[in-house]
Amino acid sequence: MTDMNTALPTLSFENGVMVNYSDMLAVAEEYKSLPDVIVTAQQGSRTNGVKSDLKKNADAIKKALKEEDKRRSEAFYEENHGAVTAMDTLNSVRDDLVERTNTWERERLEANMPVLEEFVSEQNKLHNLDDKHKLDAMQWRKLGTFTATGKIVGKIQNEIVMRARLAEVEQNEKPKPTELEIYQINVKRAFSKLFEDFSADELYSGRDFQNALTKISDFLK
Repeated sequence: MTDMNTALPTLSFENGVMVNYSDMLAVAEEYKSLPDVIVTAQQGSRTNGVKSDLKKNADAIKKALKEEDKRRSEAFYEENHGAVTAMDTLNSVRDDLVERTNTWERERLEANMPVLEEFVSEQNKLHNLDDKHKLDAMQWRKLGTFTATGKIVGKIQNEIVMRARLAEVEQNEKPKPTELEIYQINVKRAFSKLFEDFSADELYSGRDFQNALTKISDFLK
């Protein structure tokens, strides 16, 4: 069995191909000679030793591969530093333009918002909208709301006016009665008619009242 303290062979690359790793593979061959079923402490100890060597050798190969990959990558960028520099410069300029554009858009919106807020406020007052139905200028807070000179775009003005009119209609619309309220109205109407059908100066039989209540029952169905 390979001694765990034995120095590992030195790995190297030639033309991008790893060499001197065949000795490491020999360690794996020892694994094939281990028993399928471990029954003694000696066998268990030997198995653990081989497993440890396998891991150490695999880790060494993995480390060497990463180092070679890094070296070759660095060499590629060194050979193409002009293209890499151009790419970095373009990305940097683009990021700067994005930031400047975002700043300009925010500043333009802040400068134009008072115009929009005033127009929306006028519509709220014109249509006498309450707090529940008032329009909020933030609904139209976007660059497309304004012209290059800071005025509200015509179609946006028309949209705000239309929204205000609809809000006014909704505000003044009478609430629809609930099913219970409709039922109560029908009951009152039915008993009011029954009251009118009977005279205080006459006597009525139970049959008369039964017929009257039958009409009410049919009316309420």
